[in-house]
Amino acid sequence: MTIDKKVDCIKLAKAVVRQTRNDVLISKTQMTDIAARCNRNRTTVSRALDAEDMTLSMWFASVSESGIDPLQLINEKIQEQSALADAA
Repeated sequence: MTIDKKVDCIKLAKAVVRQTRNDVLISKTQMTDIAARCNRNRTTVSRALDAEDMTLSMWFASVSESGIDPLQLINEKIQEQSALADAA
């Protein structure tokens, strides 16, 4: 899968982070577990999940600890953003 040039990459990244945050909260994943995986502290992880962007290592730790399929998540968000770009 490729990302259409019409897709706003910033909006795509925000959508991925937002969905990751929702999935982490739904799965009741402990922030300390994510923090341990990416060598950060719990507060930093919590703040990053509340923000619109995060480091790739923290994102990998978040999806891994919550049992999220990272490829499926990215694929869904690319499709959503592509549909929005086509509609505009």
